[in-house]
Amino acid sequence: MTTRSARPHPLLRRVATIGTGLVAVALTGAVAAVGLPDDFGTVPGAAPDVEQIEASTPERTLVCPAPVRLADSAQVGDAQFGAAPVETATVLRAGVVGGGSTTGAPGETPVTLTGLEALDAAPLEPDDAGATVVSLADVAEGQALRVGAGMPVDTRVAAAVASTTTAGDLRGLAAASCATPGIDHWLVGGSTEVGSSAQLVLQNPGRTPATVRIEVWGPGGPVVLSGGGQYLVPPGEEVVTLVEAAAPEQRRLTVRVESTGGTVAAYLQHSTLAGLVPLGVDYVVPGAAPSLSTAVGFTSSGEAVDDVLAPQVRLLAPGAEAGTATLTVYGADGRVRVRGGEQVELSPGAVTDQSLGGLPAGSYTVVVDATVPVVAGASEARAGDAVEDSPSGAAPVDRAWIASVPVAAAGTGDETPAGTRGTHDRGTVTLVPGTSSLVRVGAVSRERSEDSDPAGAFRGTLRAYGPDGALLGQKDLDVPAGSTATFDAAVLGAGTEPAVLTLDAGEDGTGPEPVWSVLVTVGAPLAGAPEGAPGTLVSVLLPVPPAESQGSVDVRATRTAGLPD
Repeated sequence: MTTRSARPHPLLRRVATIGTGLVAVALTGAVAAVGLPDDFGTVPGAAPDVEQIEASTPERTLVCPAPVRLADSAQVGDAQFGAAPVETATVLRAGVVGGGSTTGAPGETPVTLTGLEALDAAPLEPDDAGATVVSLADVAEGQALRVGAGMPVDTRVAAAVASTTTAGDLRGLAAASCATPGIDHWLVGGSTEVGSSAQLVLQNPGRTPATVRIEVWGPGGPVVLSGGGQYLVPPGEEVVTLVEAAAPEQRRLTVRVESTGGTVAAYLQHSTLAGLVPLGVDYVVPGAAPSLSTAVGFTSSGEAVDDVLAPQVRLLAPGAEAGTATLTVYGADGRVRVRGGEQVELSPGAVTDQSLGGLPAGSYTVVVDATVPVVAGASEARAGDAVEDSPSGAAPVDRAWIASVPVAAAGTGDETPAGTRGTHDRGTVTLVPGTSSLVRVGAVSRERSEDSDPAGAFRGTLRAYGPDGALLGQKDLDVPAGSTATFDAAVLGAGTEPAVLTLDAGEDGTGPEPVWSVLVTVGAPLAGAPEGAPGTLVSVLLPVPPAESQGSVDVRATRTAGLPD
């Protein structure tokens, strides 16, 4: 393991725009599709100007969120009372798990990672027996992780970043897996109501500019943005802007980011205050595109239905038609009824939140089946201990936003997501140092009928690798369809805290598909909580999908040539 401080890296230069509307970044990737078609921005699922092509990319790129940061103190928070009394600690961990069986013997083709200061010294050469893991402390900027050409096709690459702030306006844990840039992102979460800030961050590790268009939806439908929400931006930069400057007073928020000319990475940094009491900070990362079925995992602490801290699922039907969403919740012992919340009416273009309160404490998977294409996300929250010298005596809160993943629509013949066909790899999660981790695995079958229980089980193997890359242990999973299982990552490590987790489906590759994520926590549990209870600062890490899912890429029609390198 390598741990060292990181100086600001010139790869992603930061540009902040406050109060002037939405601003975008430019970014390139493996596909350069430039120009703006007349029908740019059509909503229901795949736009007619977007096509999929098979491409063998010479390089993989993962882009990591930047550390959390305060918005303009004159607009959000109260600088008089010390909005940032403590430093934010940010760590990043990258892991490469070897395969080598497809293109040659292990180590025959080195995997070279660049763009991170700590990884520039030498290529990383994974092998079948373990992983190569690098940790980076004191990260100051967003980072890009590049994997050079010649990587064995079954080599797994993942990274994650976490920012922890123990006091002040940004009190909370914000963590996210580093993501592959794309041309279309759906960010389901956040708000711009009074006391909330939603910083839109767009990152560009490429060499050519992109035209980026932003669309925003709120409780009342599509939001008209100042400046039209369309911008041409230069490459190699990270651009930050306040969504509330262009779309204020939106209690519920969904943002779409589209680009031409190159691929972009995008996320929201959402933070909330109630007066001087912090109510959480987290990253809102891209989730599944509009579809008829999607799923997301979450954890309940046993909150009541009307508890403001109860888990929520957020839904948006971005098309022109109204519809109905059916929510099916799976717990440890099978399906669990959500009182008054299993059928949600969807108004076109209106962002809706549905409480998932009233559930016993535990981990769950909620599957959304809709009559029209929808995007979805979820949130969960934890209260901390009340601050004795707080003027209000109120308890601070931390909130985690969770992106959705696609699942097969109920009653269809194919249960396997397109990105995992032909591979047993169901994703890799890199855990960040200093956090505790709870693995949640839901088994989702296409048979989601009211009249019968789903049959079968997800069978696979969960493996844990240590900070030195050694295989710590593995666990054979047998999760019945229509249920959710949980595992303490520390137990998987047999006494050593794992650094990387991988999940493989069984040999036959059939049966229910796993919807899995990792709940990460920091800090002491709530006063009076039982021994072993999680900390009160929370976030969620989603798995990085296998490399095969990047062999098919989206391209958009163009009338304008891109800039040369």
